[in-house]
Amino acid sequence: MNNTKCLLVDDHPILRQGLRTLLAQHDNLTLVGEAATAALGLSLAQQLSPDVVVMDIHLPDMNGIEATRQLLGLLPNVKILVFSAEATRDFVDQALEAGASGYLSKTGALEELPQAIEWVMEGKLYLSPQVSAGILEDYRKGLHQISEPAKPVLSERDRQMLRLVAEGCRNKEIAHQLAISTKSVETYRSRLMKRLNYSSPAELVRFAIREGIVEA
Repeated sequence: MNNTKCLLVDDHPILRQGLRTLLAQHDNLTLVGEAATAALGLSLAQQLSPDVVVMDIHLPDMNGIEATRQLLGLLPNVKILVFSAEATRDFVDQALEAGASGYLSKTGALEELPQAIEWVMEGKLYLSPQVSAGILEDYRKGLHQISEPAKPVLSERDRQMLRLVAEGCRNKEIAHQLAISTKSVETYRSRLMKRLNYSSPAELVRFAIREGIVEA
């Protein structure tokens, strides 16, 4: 791997010191500059032409995501790794939409950074395990919500209506069983179909069987 020039943009001196020490342990990584503000980071990036910029989100003068957007407008080929304690899906989405090549969580190990730099320099997207785990969990929840929609709450009268319909009873028979008028049966069944988002009595029958209201 060729020598990679790195620029750190983070307002925490102790963290920058730790990253500085870490990068110094890798012969293929050279730290060319540090900045505690977005404005200085943008200025240094134009002067030093780094290959990778490690960017915090919460900077004193500008959001790191906006700084990422502006920096890529100035230097389209630079790789930006967002490095933040904020690892929520919203921040990750915003960073990637702004053009970041990767997202690392500060709650992970610092030793992860050299690997992340190597990945993005190869044109790959890098997400730290903490970040990717959160995204996968959101995806899993989304699938769960799609595959298992909330069941409608049925009253006892709803269940009685469904059972009689599924048993093939006519409106007159249902009216007799429920002690209501035939017209009321028609209205009630129509409303029930609409609430369950069905368009035919056959769908009501299948629903009643599936829910165990009546045996197949």
